[in-house]
Amino acid sequence: MVGRASSSLSRRPELAGRLLGLFAVFVGVGGAAYSMGRGHGSFTEPREVRAYVPEFNVVEIPVPEAPVPAGALLREVPVRYEKFPEHQLPTGVVREIGTVRDAVTLVALPGGLPILHVNIGSSDEASHPLVGRIPPGMRAMTVRVDATAAVEGWARSGTFVDVLLVEKSRTTVVAEQVKIISAERSLSAGVQSATAPIPSTVTLLVTQEQCLAINTAVALGKIAFALRSGGDADSWRATQFAAKDLSQGATRRDDPKIEGAVSVGVGTQKRNYALVNGRWIPSESTPTGFFVSRKTPRGDEG
Repeated sequence: MVGRASSSLSRRPELAGRLLGLFAVFVGVGGAAYSMGRGHGSFTEPREVRAYVPEFNVVEIPVPEAPVPAGALLREVPVRYEKFPEHQLPTGVVREIGTVRDAVTLVALPGGLPILHVNIGSSDEASHPLVGRIPPGMRAMTVRVDATAAVEGWARSGTFVDVLLVEKSRTTVVAEQVKIISAERSLSAGVQSATAPIPSTVTLLVTQEQCLAINTAVALGKIAFALRSGGDADSWRATQFAAKDLSQGATRRDDPKIEGAVSVGVGTQKRNYALVNGRWIPSESTPTGFFVSRKTPRGDEG
């Protein structure tokens, strides 16, 4: 009996050691699983996602409550204030209606949209529509024309012309790229029919220097127009031609000097260019005296 008791007592430390070892193993496996879960995101705690919303400076702008016709007094126009992001507002927006209460609408205004200073003006501008078409620093002047000077009447409102001074012995370019804003007191820029009457007067939109030059030229001879494309920004290569230059064999210092020629493209896409006074300009044909090498798309000479 005593032997069995002593044997049991001797086995208890061994059993306790085994239990302690198993506990250590369980703790190690659990810790490794927790670490692996954090590393692979399996046990990652959800994070709060915050959306970034940019902040804009918002301002209140007066807008008409309803569409406004041209010629209306702003003091009689019902307005309300609407909020707009300041960076989206166009240049020249009216921010305080009290500063323009005495203004008149030069054009029709839509309802609910900001009012622009360029679309409003004084009562004089509203009653005289031509005044509202003159930008700051520019001038409007009127000259008399006939069928020849007005290019058969095609030089009308909205077209661009070059103004020429025609004298007995020479013709001089006085002003270039001048816009006609009125013809026979008509501001209409619509399509003109061939049967429309030829205006006897036209009003030109000019710079201050052009205004002085044209008025000075009027007293020296006859004014004529050369109609030009609105997209043509090139200047005259020669701004004056004298009677002596018409004589056969006369050599002028400003005669164009052709220095080279080139042909670009193939077939109907081919374009000819000539080097005239240091500038490449389009040419209808190859100037005489120049050899132009033409090659097919494969590189063989044609």
